[in-house]
Amino acid sequence: MNTKKATTKKLPIFWVILIGSILILALLITIQPEREKVNPSHLPWNAHYDETGQLHALGLVLNKSTLRDAMDLYGKDVEVKIFSDQKGESKSIEAYFPVMYIGAIKAALALKIELTPEELEQAYNEGKAISTNPSGTREISLYGETIAKYFDHPLSSITLLPRKHLTEMAIQKRFGEADKKEIQSDKLPHWFFYEKGLEMIIDKEGPEALQYSTNIQPTPNVKQALSPPMPIENPK
Repeated sequence: MNTKKATTKKLPIFWVILIGSILILALLITIQPEREKVNPSHLPWNAHYDETGQLHALGLVLNKSTLRDAMDLYGKDVEVKIFSDQKGESKSIEAYFPVMYIGAIKAALALKIELTPEELEQAYNEGKAISTNPSGTREISLYGETIAKYFDHPLSSITLLPRKHLTEMAIQKRFGEADKKEIQSDKLPHWFFYEKGLEMIIDKEGPEALQYSTNIQPTPNVKQALSPPMPIENPK
């Protein structure tokens, strides 16, 4: 008696590879690495003066933290330049992070470095190249060895430039009501938050600028409240 062997039809190798790839992709999507947690005190709306009068903003302490501290927090992708007017006066030295993240907030960051007039003049004279931007401000690029001299100098101001536009509702929700609002010579609204050492420049056609400086002090008749930091939320 003739018997026929049962045969199983094999899938083409192409389909085996395709199905396997889909399964692996699905597994990778479901098992994502945990995002590093953000310290709430680093969030822009949680800037504050402490009981000793020091201003804490974005994980840094004004007039104490250094460029090295900022690089430890936000990476080594940083440019350092000297800026001056057309006559070579009113000089300042600034570090610029073109891209940095605080949790889900993507932004650029500019830091003013505190140098003595003599140190600033020396750095200016050691400049590599001079260019002039459209506003007439001179930009002096520096050699790496010159920049390295100032890694441990304190930061006198911090400016955060969020990539995403902040609506008035979002600002009030996170930062609260501004202590003062005024239109300045640049024709833009400037909002002041004294307890946060913050001046916010509102520009509907571009990113807002959040400038932290000890020039903006808490009102004398208001005692700084040491309230817990607000939780992390994605900007809307």
